[in-house]
Amino acid sequence: MDKYKFEESLAKLQEACDRMKAGDISLEEAIACYNEGKEHYRNCKDILENATQTIEILERDE
Repeated sequence: MDKYKFEESLAKLQEACDRMKAGDISLEEAIACYNEGKEHYRNCKDILENATQTIEILERDE
């Protein structure tokens, strides 16, 4: 997956969750939504971890 910006990945994660919650999709579609959501979750997590590390470095340098 190409890296999305945080906001884009978060929106796509929410879309995947909403589709699964709707309950009107097939099992195969639900699995695809789950996998897509998992990838966007990982992307968001990576971005937040990098931001946290950057902030910690900047605070140490003050």
